[in-house]
Amino acid sequence: MTNVERFHAIMNFQPVDRLPMLEWAFFWDKTITRWHSEGLPTNLKCDGEDDVGNISEYLGLDSIRQCWFKIYKEPEFAAYCKNNCFHGDGPVRGMESYSKIRPLLFVEKPFDQNYIQQCAARHAKGETIVWITLEGFFWFPRMLFGIEPHILAFYDHPEVMHAINEDIVTYYLRILDRFCEICKPDFMTFAEDMSYNHGPMCSKSTFDEFLAPYYKRIVPRLKEYGIIPFVDTDGLVNDLVPWFLDVGIEGFLPLERMAGVDISEMRNKYPKLKMIGGFDKTSMCQGEQAMRNEFERILPVMKQGGYIPAVDHQTPPDVSLENYKRYLGLYAEYCAKAGARKNFVS
Repeated sequence: MTNVERFHAIMNFQPVDRLPMLEWAFFWDKTITRWHSEGLPTNLKCDGEDDVGNISEYLGLDSIRQCWFKIYKEPEFAAYCKNNCFHGDGPVRGMESYSKIRPLLFVEKPFDQNYIQQCAARHAKGETIVWITLEGFFWFPRMLFGIEPHILAFYDHPEVMHAINEDIVTYYLRILDRFCEICKPDFMTFAEDMSYNHGPMCSKSTFDEFLAPYYKRIVPRLKEYGIIPFVDTDGLVNDLVPWFLDVGIEGFLPLERMAGVDISEMRNKYPKLKMIGGFDKTSMCQGEQAMRNEFERILPVMKQGGYIPAVDHQTPPDVSLENYKRYLGLYAEYCAKAGARKNFVS
């Protein structure tokens, strides 16, 4: 099977020769700095759009490329924020300030067309899994308000929250069509980070009023293109899952174990939920047996389909290159073991 065929088969709970082997998140710069001192070629860096894919392929992982749609006009946006943001707040404080900064948003060229054409050529051959990332309807307003003012804005500036999300969903619908003329991604993530280790950062009623209407507009378009919609939110996601399922989201990542996420529990409660991540990264510095124990923990879900095991966020810098290679050896072993089943749950 090709990488692309294998990805779609596993996401559709269909038989595979082995599970995909992915590193979806950017490698932590401190991790790569350490690995450079331990033998990783110094030309392999982690500061460009193509870099995580290049490092992954060098280490023997499956080929994957991400495009994070750009929104902000740089360097003008950064300069404006430097002069208009204080004490951690963002540049938006109400409708007037949003109107002022709006000309610095929604760029005309949200992605590098040449880069995407290169990805598309490899994707067409089945070599490279392609995914896109959109800043979500919780994340994007927070970037403009700042963390604490954003939470208050649901109550103090509801009209601004709706104006921001109306603008961004209109922008996404336009640029998604342009992107898909070149390449139709296999899946996508909404960057949200709207949960922490005790649960969601907003209530269900707030979600229904301020986020759900915009998800209901963009998710059907994604599905028309055959793009599997995921939400990327750290922390304990359990309470969020049904909220997002109701607006058409099909999957979640990174499913952080240390935040209390149990993928077996998730699968039992939501049999068709698609998942990526779930491998406890804190086991990786402890040696081979600890990592093997972690693979044994998640193996039952690996055998059921609809799940790609992966580090439950970035590989931390306490993981040596030698230990990461041990992880990769175990990863290959267990992905082959899980893929040996004739049929997954249907």
